[in-house]
Amino acid sequence: MKKLPIVMDFDTGTDDAIALICALMHRDILDIRAITAVAGNVPLEATAANTLNIVDALGHTDIPVAKGAAAPLKRELKCAISHGKTGLGDVVIPPSKRSFSEKDAAEVIYDAAVECKGELICLATGPQTNLALAIQRHPDIVHLIKKVYIMGGCLVGGNMTQASEFNAYVDPDALQILFRSGLDIAMIGLDVTLQTELPVWVKEMVERIETPEARLASQVMDFCLRRNKEWGYDVANLHDVVAFCAIVNPSVLRFKRYYVDVETEGTITRGMTVADFRDVCPDKEKNADCAEDIDLGGFWKWFVDIFKDYERK
Repeated sequence: MKKLPIVMDFDTGTDDAIALICALMHRDILDIRAITAVAGNVPLEATAANTLNIVDALGHTDIPVAKGAAAPLKRELKCAISHGKTGLGDVVIPPSKRSFSEKDAAEVIYDAAVECKGELICLATGPQTNLALAIQRHPDIVHLIKKVYIMGGCLVGGNMTQASEFNAYVDPDALQILFRSGLDIAMIGLDVTLQTELPVWVKEMVERIETPEARLASQVMDFCLRRNKEWGYDVANLHDVVAFCAIVNPSVLRFKRYYVDVETEGTITRGMTVADFRDVCPDKEKNADCAEDIDLGGFWKWFVDIFKDYERK
């Protein structure tokens, strides 16, 4: 079977780390061309280090890792607090001895798109700054990427304001560029990811699996559960894992296609992803497959099975 060419862009905090681990266990079906880092959950130096350290600790030193944008396009960076100072809470990963790619993330994404001749898939789970920069520098990239899967936005509600999700809020200008670019987008937003509160039994099942991938993922999940119980920080939702799941196991998600745009200026609505629910803009082409619901039983079975199957392999 021909492998799916993919570039993944992370602001590697806790749920990004688990999504990355899951992706690395899918190299039998994924041709991972590069992994890039962007500032978001924590500053770029931390997200980039986390990304490279995870990739190398799990033995994938052949995959290029590139640093991207250290700040949003027009705004001051606002980071999360629930991932801790390093982005991974109290989880420590041995530092990689490898260097980052000589090119920055935007160039690495563009180069991969050119090489894949219209077949490239992008997964982006943080602020969309790197993809927006790639579009600004190389407008032809919109014809060279098959589909972009993002964790971000929300059809209804938010978690930074009443109307906006964190990634969209951090760099709304970048997200607006993405939605207006002509790229085909799959938006996996809070509508579904807030449903994936981590069950303790899932963490316990992964803990029993004796692979480096399971050990690292269970350490991160353990921190996520403790941060909520002990400090009242975010519930342990696997937001970014759902976005990865949309690529390799889309049957557990229900999508509907809308025309979506992004508000950039509002006080409460900055970063709001606005879907045309009633086709009041008939001249606007529907540009995004938006996740509306998820089969939680199917999702958790898929998640646990990844680790079980990888152990058997």
